[in-house]
Amino acid sequence: MRILTRLLSIVIALVGILVVGNSLVSAQAQNTGSGIYISPVRTELVVSPGETKTVTVTVKNVTSATATYKVIVNDFIAGDNELGQPALILDDNKYAPSHSLKRHIAAIPNVTVNPGESKDVKVSISMPKDAAGGGYFGAVRFLAVGGKQGQNITLSASVGSLILVRVPGDIKESMTLASFDVRKSETSNSASSFFTSNKNLYVMARFKNTGNVHEQPFGKIILKKGDKVLQTTEINNTDPKGNVLPDSIRRFSVKLNKVGMWGKYTVEGNFGYGTTGQLISGKTSFFVLPLILIIVGLIVLGLIVFAIFGLPKAIKRYNANVVRKANRR
Repeated sequence: MRILTRLLSIVIALVGILVVGNSLVSAQAQNTGSGIYISPVRTELVVSPGETKTVTVTVKNVTSATATYKVIVNDFIAGDNELGQPALILDDNKYAPSHSLKRHIAAIPNVTVNPGESKDVKVSISMPKDAAGGGYFGAVRFLAVGGKQGQNITLSASVGSLILVRVPGDIKESMTLASFDVRKSETSNSASSFFTSNKNLYVMARFKNTGNVHEQPFGKIILKKGDKVLQTTEINNTDPKGNVLPDSIRRFSVKLNKVGMWGKYTVEGNFGYGTTGQLISGKTSFFVLPLILIIVGLIVLGLIVFAIFGLPKAIKRYNANVVRKANRR
């Protein structure tokens, strides 16, 4: 018994040493850079076939010298990290394979701005009469004359404004849950249904847009233990809401703060999207069992197995030895 007690004490000490907390550092891109400030960061509008509309982008020179900026129009598609970060198509002679807005934006002349002053840049968007219904996406960026355009494909590396256009017509609003699961961290790419700690657990909802227009899913994630609700959290409730572009997947994650030290838990997600309030739901369960309980359980199981199978044999051998000693006398 003393040996077992000492063994458990050593195991507990080792578990305490091995538990390490993780910290997450997040970075937020700004629409400032190279001494220029751009607003708005994003514009969403409806342009009907055969119609022309104008978007105003304000450019402010925050340096102490007069600056001239080249206005660059790019198409953008969804980035491959599922975080909603747009990927720009920087080649002047290339367009997005679908949903190209660059084709429908008129050329914009250079703009010169005095120190500390602002100027409005007019972006003219003209959709042809035969424009197909759906979403069209582009970005208006500003590059100081004499500056070099790099090869980065993410908008956060440049200074610009996103424009998302919805063209009425044959609109297809279709979205599914690519996955709905629990992960050990917000950046993890693998799901699990079993955890040895309740720290840094996240539920991740991955929305797949199979339609032809951008969508803004929203809803609630509910954590339960049995029938008891432990946590309710809304997703994508920022202003403006995050978009999921056509033919892409975007993930939204929620940290589970109310998970206990052990037990079975269930996570439910109820979401809506689209102009008619289409619904999607997801559900998953997971277990939390601390490592120390697993070790203790294995030890107890080993003792039980020994008691069932090993102990009778040991007793039998002991009795046989006693009998042999008695016979020798």
